[in-house]
Amino acid sequence: MSFRQRAVIEFLVKEEIPAAEIHQRLQRAYGSVCMGASSVRRWVKHFKDGNTSIENESRSGRPRTALTERNKERVDEIIEDDRRVIVDTVARKLGIGHSAVQEMIESLGCRKVCARWVPRLLTEDHKGQRKAITSELLQRYRHEGDGFLLCIVTGDESWFQYFEPETKRQSMECHHLHSPSKKKAKTVPSAAKVMGTVFWDAEGFILAEFLEPGQTTNAARYLQTLHKLRRALRD
Repeated sequence: MSFRQRAVIEFLVKEEIPAAEIHQRLQRAYGSVCMGASSVRRWVKHFKDGNTSIENESRSGRPRTALTERNKERVDEIIEDDRRVIVDTVARKLGIGHSAVQEMIESLGCRKVCARWVPRLLTEDHKGQRKAITSELLQRYRHEGDGFLLCIVTGDESWFQYFEPETKRQSMECHHLHSPSKKKAKTVPSAAKVMGTVFWDAEGFILAEFLEPGQTTNAARYLQTLHKLRRALRD
């Protein structure tokens, strides 16, 4: 786009149009991508001095030597050693500029991504056990049909707050356009909480068991809960 604007400036300079008017015309034609007034004046002077090139002249200074294959390999090695390394650290280790490191990282196809949260990390033994149980359940479903699903009891445990405040989304109300907005004091969940275990099946709730104060969740506690679940299923 700037290449085209320089060509327009060259033409208008030959028409002896002042720099200010040239800038106004460029603004009308190119809008937000129009070059600045100082750049227009610089190019007007460039063409009035008899220059005909519309290419930017190369600037003096140190050439860019940081973007080498060796530096790119070193950046890749640093990232391999520490996946959480930041650009500033890489730049300090290699003694090169921040922008050069950023450009090399992009050329390597690297980008920062967050780890995906999962409930827990399973070992190979755990994965094998779950696969075996799942295969057994599928096999029973193929033989027994939908009736087998009615026999499945699901359990889950979680922490329950003594006081759980209403969320902002839960407090949303339908108002008319000119109705006054409702104010609500900000509250936080209570610090006190209790561990609870809940069981249910296809027909609904079966049992809820809450840990007594001072008790811990262990094998004996789970066994006691399973005995209560068995009695609840019989009832």
